[in-house]
Amino acid sequence: MQTLIYNANVVLPTTIVENGWLLIEDGSIRALGPRDTRPSDYTIAIDAAACFLLPGLIDLHCDMIEKLVEPRPGVRFSLALALREADLRLAGSGITTEFHAVSLDDGEFSVRSDAFVRELYQVLEETKYERMIQHKIHARLELSSQRGYAAMLEMMVDGYFDLVSLMDHSPGQGQYRTEAAYREYIARTTGKSSEEIDTFLLVKKVQAQAIPDRIKGIAHLARQLGLTIATHDDDTVAKVEQWPALGVNICEFPTTLEAAQRAHELDLAVCMGAPNVLRGRSSGGNLSALAAITAGVTDVLCSDYYPAAMLNAVFALARQHILSLPDAVRLVTLNPARAVGLDSLGSLEVGKVADLILVKSGLHQVVNVERVFVNGNEVLRRSAL
Repeated sequence: MQTLIYNANVVLPTTIVENGWLLIEDGSIRALGPRDTRPSDYTIAIDAAACFLLPGLIDLHCDMIEKLVEPRPGVRFSLALALREADLRLAGSGITTEFHAVSLDDGEFSVRSDAFVRELYQVLEETKYERMIQHKIHARLELSSQRGYAAMLEMMVDGYFDLVSLMDHSPGQGQYRTEAAYREYIARTTGKSSEEIDTFLLVKKVQAQAIPDRIKGIAHLARQLGLTIATHDDDTVAKVEQWPALGVNICEFPTTLEAAQRAHELDLAVCMGAPNVLRGRSSGGNLSALAAITAGVTDVLCSDYYPAAMLNAVFALARQHILSLPDAVRLVTLNPARAVGLDSLGSLEVGKVADLILVKSGLHQVVNVERVFVNGNEVLRRSAL
């Protein structure tokens, strides 16, 4: 079967084909071009009504699933229900490949435990034929956790993960530059008392002594397994400079411009949060994504915790003339695909998988996702296009 999408503004990696068309066959992009080359042989024709035709978005980092399972401390819903809800939200935001960011820690943050990650993998396997989009697991290791480290190694070998990242949330560096900021985060996230936080911080300081060896252990195994490695919240040039030798590919959420610039110079894919772009600032008071983009050192935007931000950040960057639309689209499609080795995704090119979205601007500068295609199959339709 051949599906023709026509009368679309087709966004290619470096240009836009106005009033263009794209032909899907057997789940792949067979051909595309301008109006005057439109084919006459097809099975189904879809009038895009001047919508923008984009590759499906690829989100390397979103921890929304944790909040869908536990929207309030101690209030739990089933993971199967949470994944159904996530699938709907992600598809409706134009995301066709999602890397669920889940944490391996000592379990003090409830869902941030090896038991939760194992259950996520199991439910994803059991429900893979019921979902609209592609779901993958991005495992984040809290490096101060011995339990998390042991579980990470075991699950890496068992093939649970598609991306791994190294986190050090010790106070006094990275995201939490002061102990007071970290204490506030723990209290807000977990509801722990001041005395409980004192004990927690003491344990973490003792465990932190093992962090250098754990970094080497994870990096060595990831290289053996061919897994992409990311780092998290780098704040100094010196910290960034250690990563290439360990096989790190991605620098997530650098907290200073100096760290982002050095990562970019070392060919690490610098990933910033799309909510940071829309809000104009970091939720933690760290590096502004707009500053990093303006400096030319941002390669990837992720949803972080708010899927709708990705597509809307792209169009905001184009609307404000910070980037051209093709350049902005690459931040959420081709660049993340390249960063994790998904060579068949990320751009509208002949032979690539037909993960596509039709979108248009609506009221109040909100971008609407009208139709979503995964592997050439329409999985979501908002309007009667």
